[in-house]
Amino acid sequence: MTDVGRLAVREPGLDSPRLYARRVHALAAIYVGLFLCSLTGLALIVWKARLFVTLSQRSNVETLVLAFFFVFFSYVALVSRPGAAGALRIARYALGRLISGDNSTELAKTKALRSGGTSELVAALNVALELEGQPGEPFTVPVADAAGSIGEIVVDGARLAFRRHCAAGSNGLLAFCSHQLNRMLSARGIQRDVDIVHWKTLDDEKCEQYLSLVDFARNLARRMDGGPLWPTVILQPHEAEALRDRLSDLCPALRDEGFLPDWEYRAEHKLPIVPEPLGLASLSRSEQRADPLASMGFILGIVVMVVALLAFLVLFPPWVPG
Repeated sequence: MTDVGRLAVREPGLDSPRLYARRVHALAAIYVGLFLCSLTGLALIVWKARLFVTLSQRSNVETLVLAFFFVFFSYVALVSRPGAAGALRIARYALGRLISGDNSTELAKTKALRSGGTSELVAALNVALELEGQPGEPFTVPVADAAGSIGEIVVDGARLAFRRHCAAGSNGLLAFCSHQLNRMLSARGIQRDVDIVHWKTLDDEKCEQYLSLVDFARNLARRMDGGPLWPTVILQPHEAEALRDRLSDLCPALRDEGFLPDWEYRAEHKLPIVPEPLGLASLSRSEQRADPLASMGFILGIVVMVVALLAFLVLFPPWVPG
């Protein structure tokens, strides 16, 4: 059965470079929508403040709700402003690519992205990865194309890291690598999933504890001169080459992603069986990571519904006794 939580919340749009690019552009559009909708909500509240206060019957509770929405829209506008500005830069570079038709826009994006040292994004895998012919040794896969290098993927056992040279990419790249590895292993007939079980940006302590345990098991196996003590998957050289080619195709989307805020959140969904204020029982499901496309998209849905409600009240004001 398809894991809806994985496809819709944790890792959406990671099956191919084309879908990853579509995910980045959809996220950029969401930031623009959040910014414009929040400004629209603020304008409606300010423009029709007297109407909304009248509808609330001048009650303290309802007036406080109106004040809450004013603060809410202000906060959303402030938070989404960097993303909206980044979306405009992405659109400008896309237009330049259509006009020039060459690789100059990718070179310009590389220069425009923040640099200055090497930062690293780390995830922990459920298995240890090794390259055929290099047992127990780490290996790297470059993330680069004709416009320059963005960074490299470093695999050391269960440690999957994106060592980036500029502000391009996100944790989504690590999830993309996991997806591509699963597809290649499945094509080889290996029924072992390579999944990410911890994200360092979300819980660095648990991630490091888990990776230390994996290193302990691998070191103990080497001292015992026996088989692996930790589940291990061996990659063939041609699979590493295929991953490098797919990462090269992904570079333009990673540069676009560098212009957007890199926010990572957890997600939790609760379904109350006995609703509040009692709240005696509820069903819940949590995800270690919510992709920005899912989290920002959900916020956009909430903002659109509130703005639509305010617009409906403005267009069709209910009768209020004088």
